[in-house]
Amino acid sequence: MTTPQFPRPSEEPEWQSPSTAQPPGQPGQDAPSRPSHRRHRARNTILAAVGVIIAVAVISSLASAGSKSRGAANPSSAGRSTSAPAATSPALSASAQQFVSDLQSNTLFNIGSSTSSTQIASYGQEVCNMRQAGQDQTAAISDTQSTWSNMSPMLADAMTRLAEQAMCASQLPEQTITYVVRGTPGAQVTYGPAGSDYNGTVPMRVTAHLGDPEYYAINAQLQGGGDVKCSIEVDGIPLSTASASGGYNIADCEIGQDPVTNLWENDNTG
Repeated sequence: MTTPQFPRPSEEPEWQSPSTAQPPGQPGQDAPSRPSHRRHRARNTILAAVGVIIAVAVISSLASAGSKSRGAANPSSAGRSTSAPAATSPALSASAQQFVSDLQSNTLFNIGSSTSSTQIASYGQEVCNMRQAGQDQTAAISDTQSTWSNMSPMLADAMTRLAEQAMCASQLPEQTITYVVRGTPGAQVTYGPAGSDYNGTVPMRVTAHLGDPEYYAINAQLQGGGDVKCSIEVDGIPLSTASASGGYNIADCEIGQDPVTNLWENDNTG
């Protein structure tokens, strides 16, 4: 058995071509073609660095694409519209809403759709402000007629009261009837609601609570001469007037309620 021969520690193994083996290091001769382990390590390091650079570039590219995609789906605040939201009508109080509902549902007033809830509530508040400032019902009625065109005094009174009842009930005055007689003293006067026969003298002005009788009336008869005039008012609004002159002539005033609208109106037949 032949013992294998190993190179001595001081000798390096080298690769030689079978036909052109030459001792290394001689002038004009190429170095061995087989790269050393050090060159392998250097090349591997360079390749690894290049790989890292490529990976970073790919990751950056993907991240940039994802950011753009997200930006398109969810625009940042810089790209959003900064215009203010559309203005809305101010919220109405419960009392104002009640007044608006009462007024719109009552066919007596015929409030069209062109009149907004805000306008109606603003009118109601204006009535309350006047009453709270000490102005009487007559002033509130006049203001109502100025605010709403083509409205009779009694209808204006009804609308004013509706506003007061819903929005400032403490300012809702008692509805009144007033009997007025002027003229020559001595005329014989009777007055009152249906079924009554109160006596009065000229001049006369009597105010009472307005109820719901069939009618209210005044009868003023002259006693041989002169002149006399009567008037019946509801909430300060003259509804029925009449006059008489000479002899024993009579001035008659009378009001009654309309069965459809429940508003008081002139029923004078004299």
